[in-house]
Amino acid sequence: MQPIPPLPTPPEVLSQATDALGIPTTALIGACAVVVVAARDWRLVLAALMAIYIGLALITASFLPPVWALLRVIVGGLVAIMWYLSAQRAGWGGHFLPFQQQGGVQSRPLASTTLFRTLLALTLAAALLAVRPRLPIPQAAADIRVVFTWLALFGLLGLALGGEALQSGVALILWLAAAQLLLSFLQRDPWLIWLLSSTELVVGLAIAYLMVARGSQKRSLPAGSDNR
Repeated sequence: MQPIPPLPTPPEVLSQATDALGIPTTALIGACAVVVVAARDWRLVLAALMAIYIGLALITASFLPPVWALLRVIVGGLVAIMWYLSAQRAGWGGHFLPFQQQGGVQSRPLASTTLFRTLLALTLAAALLAVRPRLPIPQAAADIRVVFTWLALFGLLGLALGGEALQSGVALILWLAAAQLLLSFLQRDPWLIWLLSSTELVVGLAIAYLMVARGSQKRSLPAGSDNR
């Protein structure tokens, strides 16, 4: 009787997935970046952010040891869990904070609209696809250049459109994730990776606190008041 082969470890699974996935991973990160900027439901935003981290882990595993790529998933999972718990604690409802009254939080309908954000995100995506062959980062591989530029510019767009803590936090995380992807490819220094991952966790903690604080502030306001 043949012995049962041992189950592969998570780093081995990640390495095998990296060999099988290439362009689909890049496309997944691009689509999720559009969702993160344009989505109305905060739970969809967190799900797309987690998908981005998984895609970044698959790309990172192609040039770093799989255990370092697995760190991307761990950091992303911790940030998503913190923000999910903070959104629940703040009393958010089923939709993103600026769009309607949820859990005692006043809406700000002119702050942003789904259609407007979606059009801007799709316009930026089309522009990036048009200039993709001329991205000025010759030292990096093609997929690294595309993902870095995509995340960095969508991070800037998110900061420009963000009116709440979660919106700005997701945009900052996109920027940090883009910087870590490029720098880890160019430098491949474990200390640099630890530093940037720790910075992402600090940003996640700060945004989680702001989400809870704003929700508590809004709930404490009298009905009909506006604290803009």
